[in-house]
Amino acid sequence: MKIRRYMGKDKHEAMLKVKMDLGNDAVIVSTRNVRQKGILGFFKKPLVEMLAALDDSEKRPHDSKLSEKNENNKSKLEDEIKTKDQKLNQLEEKVSNIESVLKKLAGQIQSGGKPNQETQQDFNSKIFQLFTNNLLRNEVEPELAKKIIETVKEKVVNTENVSEVASALYNTIQNFLGKPETIQLATNKKPYVVILLGPTGVGKTTTLAKLAADFALNQKKSVGLITSDTFRIAAVEQLKTYAEILGMPVSVIYSPNEINEAINNYSDKDIILIDTPGRSHKNKAQFEELKSLVLNSHADEFYLLIGATTGMKNCRDIIKSYGFVDNYKLLFTKIDETSSYGIILNIKELTGKPLSYVTIGQSVPDDIEIINIDKISKILLGSITA
Repeated sequence: MKIRRYMGKDKHEAMLKVKMDLGNDAVIVSTRNVRQKGILGFFKKPLVEMLAALDDSEKRPHDSKLSEKNENNKSKLEDEIKTKDQKLNQLEEKVSNIESVLKKLAGQIQSGGKPNQETQQDFNSKIFQLFTNNLLRNEVEPELAKKIIETVKEKVVNTENVSEVASALYNTIQNFLGKPETIQLATNKKPYVVILLGPTGVGKTTTLAKLAADFALNQKKSVGLITSDTFRIAAVEQLKTYAEILGMPVSVIYSPNEINEAINNYSDKDIILIDTPGRSHKNKAQFEELKSLVLNSHADEFYLLIGATTGMKNCRDIIKSYGFVDNYKLLFTKIDETSSYGIILNIKELTGKPLSYVTIGQSVPDDIEIINIDKISKILLGSITA
């Protein structure tokens, strides 16, 4: 009696191996799923173990013919297995970037304990905790991180499948971030007026120059510039320098009452970009002047600029200060100066306002781009470290 054990990726493959080795007279004694060895085995599909037996105590006349037949079919069976393996390899090559996340997850599980000694409930809890910790490391607000994880738990049917959990988390983060909304010039209106708002030092003037350059050089639009930032040293000269290089006019206003006249002077332009001074909400008189300027402009769009390195406490103060503007879009500057993108998710959730652009350096006009929701989501999901 021959009794042998065969392993396959599924029952079909295991049975092929049995027939190829023992022939059609083999008897299947038992079949079971076996978890692959090692930590990464927890993230892989179990193998199929098949125990087969063949009674060879009596030599039967047809044994030699059967043996010959099995030998003739061996090549065909091997080719079938090879073809199946090739298809599986092709599928494995299509696995998304989440695979790298899973490997890091496995490493963390290994360092934290032996999974084979944990209950499935403990394992699931650890997986969700690892994703939670990753969001917190990216400086996502604790309550928001909890909200996101709870949303994922409601969506995922099979919490044992880490790929499914990671995919659901990625989609949830994308949903929280929403689709970016950028400046879209109205075809029935000219000029289109856009105002940049934000605290001192956030980079409004440089950002305005980048937008102006994009519309003038890439979109072939006529642009007019207006600045009311006459309080910051060299602010006006900085904008005038950019305007001269780009070949576009710039107007300087000193009071809110001048804004309408300045806009009317650019009636032939496709778009007018307005730079404003940074104002502290603690200085009531100055902020009221800024408020008057913004409301008198009757602008088509407002963009609130927030530095990516700004702390959440200051961000809340900034958002509260500009609460008089109903419909603004969020523009994050200095994104190249931070490795934690949680602030983007935090501010989006806090304000409910759409995201738009990010700036990634000081170069005009290159260092501005539409925010990449896919990239931000992957960073928030995938930067798991030990």
